[in-house]
Amino acid sequence: MIRRRKSLRDFASFDREKRKIRFDFILFFLVLAISSWGVLVIYSATRETLPGGVSDPGYYMKRQLIWLGAGIIIFIVIQFINYRKIQRYWWLILALGIFSLVAVLLFGYEVHGSKSWIDLRFTTIQPSEFSKIFMVIVLSAIMSKWRSEKVSNVTFRKVVIASFAALTFVVLVLLEPDYGTALIYFIVFIGLLFISGANFLYILSILGLTAGGFFLALNAGFIKQYQLDRILVFLKPDVSSMEGAGYNLYQSKLAIGSGGLLGKGLFLGRQTNLSYVPEHHTDFIFSVIGEEVGFIGAILVILILGIIIWRCFYIASNSSDTFAMLLASGIGFIILSQVVINIGMTIGIMPIIGIPLPFLSSGGSSLISMFLGVALVENVFIWREVRKSHVIAYQEFK
Repeated sequence: MIRRRKSLRDFASFDREKRKIRFDFILFFLVLAISSWGVLVIYSATRETLPGGVSDPGYYMKRQLIWLGAGIIIFIVIQFINYRKIQRYWWLILALGIFSLVAVLLFGYEVHGSKSWIDLRFTTIQPSEFSKIFMVIVLSAIMSKWRSEKVSNVTFRKVVIASFAALTFVVLVLLEPDYGTALIYFIVFIGLLFISGANFLYILSILGLTAGGFFLALNAGFIKQYQLDRILVFLKPDVSSMEGAGYNLYQSKLAIGSGGLLGKGLFLGRQTNLSYVPEHHTDFIFSVIGEEVGFIGAILVILILGIIIWRCFYIASNSSDTFAMLLASGIGFIILSQVVINIGMTIGIMPIIGIPLPFLSSGGSSLISMFLGVALVENVFIWREVRKSHVIAYQEFK
């Protein structure tokens, strides 16, 4: 019997078959489950209070469902694009991110003291939410292996270029001003430097320069009084009271604490349904969860978010190239930092800086950007074997 040598076409066909079944269902279904739960919690938080002067009790729920549908469509579409093609056009994504942040400074409108939104007539968008993902793509491309390199090495040149790109994003967001989102950008940048294996002295230098810049901004009066008050409330919890800067935190802790072990029941939260907790459908959505489903429900939510974060870093650790590893890690850092800061600020262990809780807070830009980020992680999982299979095929052909 003559044994036929496998051709490149055979390997390509086999490769396509493998990619059909390589899908991280755990990640997708957990994201879908937590987002669907978020829609229900948003309805519970808004059906009585009707924030924003709307008249339809289901307005925010319907709007979140539309954004959830858009997020799912984006998630599916992204899977047909090999992430390596995205890497080639990082400079175009950098330009898009900068353009969107400049556009909001020129044409945006102000909400709660920050000029972060652009009105598109049929909806509004917050470019800084999408630019988080753009920045991760750009930094991952810069710090990954270049064609001229024999091995992947995060040189001083790469650190300088990456720092300049990250600084551009951060400064544009600070100009809005949106200090909370700028902090997320900075955390993600430092996280990517660490994961990439950059010299620790570079990271320490950047941290030192940032700390120095913060104190200079503080002395120059760039940081507003209400922001200083929030830091004071964080440093001195006894300041939290029924009035002043500590009001939000006081009401949030009261709502979460009143939920007890099992909660008061969905739709039965007194603190949130009577609007004692400000921004309870956006930044303080965890207060609603704590009050209505209690400690057990809150822990379950944290557990699901934790598994999503773990899947991001797990996929990153099993990726086939540096860009994929940094890309999945960067998305993981975005979700991790926002979860820690958002939940932390509702229970008093983090300063209140206006960060949405991923997949749960009301808001189209936040939800869709999170789906875009997780879609890229899933994309890394789906396409991770393609290069390896082509290498095997080439070696077999030779």
